[in-house]
Amino acid sequence: MTKPRLLCVWEQGAHLGHLSNLRLPIEVALEQGFDVVLAARELHRVDEVLGGLPITLLQAPFKQNSVTGDQAAFLSYTHLLGQQCFSSSTELEMYVRAWRGIFDLVQPRIVLFEHSPTALVAAVGCTFKKVLVGTGFMVPPLEKIHVSPFLPFPTTVPTDELNARLRHDDQRLLAIINAALAQLKMTALPTLGQMYGQADQQFLLTWPALDHFGARSTAHYLGVEPLQGAAAPQWPPGNGAKVFGYLQHFPAIEYLLQDLQAAKVCALLFVRDLPPGVRQKFTSDHMRFVDDLVDLEKVADQAAWVVHHGNHSTMSTFMCRGVPQLLIPRHQEQLFVALRLVSQGAAAMVFQDQSSFATAIRTMLTNGQLKQNAMQIASQCEPFDRAGVQAIIRQVYSDAMCLPLWRQ
Repeated sequence: MTKPRLLCVWEQGAHLGHLSNLRLPIEVALEQGFDVVLAARELHRVDEVLGGLPITLLQAPFKQNSVTGDQAAFLSYTHLLGQQCFSSSTELEMYVRAWRGIFDLVQPRIVLFEHSPTALVAAVGCTFKKVLVGTGFMVPPLEKIHVSPFLPFPTTVPTDELNARLRHDDQRLLAIINAALAQLKMTALPTLGQMYGQADQQFLLTWPALDHFGARSTAHYLGVEPLQGAAAPQWPPGNGAKVFGYLQHFPAIEYLLQDLQAAKVCALLFVRDLPPGVRQKFTSDHMRFVDDLVDLEKVADQAAWVVHHGNHSTMSTFMCRGVPQLLIPRHQEQLFVALRLVSQGAAAMVFQDQSSFATAIRTMLTNGQLKQNAMQIASQCEPFDRAGVQAIIRQVYSDAMCLPLWRQ
């Protein structure tokens, strides 16, 4: 008897968090006897997260060599989608055909969609089980998806004129999608939100305090599984408050390092792509750089505060342990979740183009309310229940076994 197949798709976004969101669902599927196929945007990153798992790999169709516009001009989810294979019906049709070809090839019982909007368009009318996987940014709130305009971003200040513009943009995008579907003789979408509303289930991998669009009254939050297996932090010998940094090289990083040095903190830093000359310049008894990421849970037990870009899983690790955070978001998704934590008084936020970080560092060192608020949020954050989440995933998979194969 042929084994049932689970297809995991990841189309948009970068870095390892997207693959990390799929690891536990894949492990459960393998335990239940599924053949697992992964269509991933970045195949070269798969072994870093899913190495050793017996899965079949495919290259996900996605828009390559695209130039992302100024993200500050993106006022809603519609504007974000417009950059991702939705610029014309002709373009979208090609990607939908590619995804339908993958569905034909794999014949899945279940498809997990991790930030994969064009794959969701291609899934319209398909009878396999559809599950949205990811953070609050990748899994839009069901209570808001059919509201017009479609998912304005948290930083968008509504006015009558702006709402009218957003509704116009919604209709334009919906027309593009439905024109592509018509060319393929597929059912039209009544609203943009139905692209996500067609899903049968969602694995919402976040906490209410970190939900990009705000806490949801009816959602079941599964939480965030902590990272495992890294080495313990080895702090530099200097005195001062222990500060951990998990960063990527950005234009103003030397200003940040200079101000950390001036504050005489005891800093342990993991900085991707940091030029060797900069690293050598700032290495001292008070500042140490590491080549590999250390155990963030152990860091949380020892650090006075941390500085990073607002990566969701990193933020969750420190939030759940009551550690104040200094956030330097590099794109909109990180900005939205950073604003959530700042609004709850457990973090401070700065920008990556600042010429000085001294005031923010002073705030982190002297504002005791940040620690109190962080501890308050941590007290409301239940530990990640791995066994409980596994049981939920198993039930979703079991329910899918009575469904027909993927076509209507």
